[in-house]
Amino acid sequence: MHKTNIMRNTTEILGIKVDCLTLPQALQKIIELVRGRRNYYIVTPNPEMVMYSLTHPWFGEVLNNADLCLADGVGLLWAAKYLSLSLTRIPVLRQIQEFLQWLGTSATVVFAPRLLNVIPERLTGADMVWEIAKLSAERDYRIFLLGAGPGVALKAARIMQTLYPQLNVVEVMVGPPYESQDEVIRRIQQTKPQIIFLAFPADEQMRWMRDELPKLQDVIAMGIGGALDFIAGGAALNAEGGYFPAKRAPEWIQRRGLEWLWRYFTQPWRKKRIRTATIEFMKQVRHSKLTLL
Repeated sequence: MHKTNIMRNTTEILGIKVDCLTLPQALQKIIELVRGRRNYYIVTPNPEMVMYSLTHPWFGEVLNNADLCLADGVGLLWAAKYLSLSLTRIPVLRQIQEFLQWLGTSATVVFAPRLLNVIPERLTGADMVWEIAKLSAERDYRIFLLGAGPGVALKAARIMQTLYPQLNVVEVMVGPPYESQDEVIRRIQQTKPQIIFLAFPADEQMRWMRDELPKLQDVIAMGIGGALDFIAGGAALNAEGGYFPAKRAPEWIQRRGLEWLWRYFTQPWRKKRIRTATIEFMKQVRHSKLTLL
């Protein structure tokens, strides 16, 4: 796989390098990648994925080898700002100063999110699908939708094309276990998309970009998680085997960095994962800062 030579402005959070970009800058980077006519891939990590990388080094390696790493999760914006603040070397004062920084930046998440400006914007996979769809309709980029549940990608494609009639979705596939990986690769090679949206769980996205993308040519793969479910109004499977509508938090909750709280109450089977992405993530980031001399 070829690496891009495009200059990048990144910040490091628990060993993961995240691009510091606004939405217009991210879209311009994607245009440059398409022009590069090589294989590239884009990841959109959230705090849970960063935490996962600590115990699964291969996962962190794939994240760090991405050509764009966009912050999906306000926790990363908080961490970037908090880690950018310097600490004194005087031990007692260091502890007090760190606590005040943690308190201040945590309040900033809710009351003044624009001040979390080291990473200037949260660029979620769910939002980027729409932005890239619009860009692709304008520039006639060929799109391939891969993953989600049976019928979800097809429904999402129709909804996206209703809004952007010029959008060229060359194929939709569910992928394994419903369709073989060899068949997926064959269809991608036949239809020659420029951008592939991977609607897989995070670890499957990373494995696909590591293992399957090198079999292709001149394509950009982007992990988007459950974005197609949100578009199609699909159903999310919980740990107990029940299905619930896949619905994002209201925009005002997203703006205040409280989407995790929305999910805590609307998707209670995810409580352990939400704890990892909030409390455990904050503890780990604070520990890393205090131990860094």
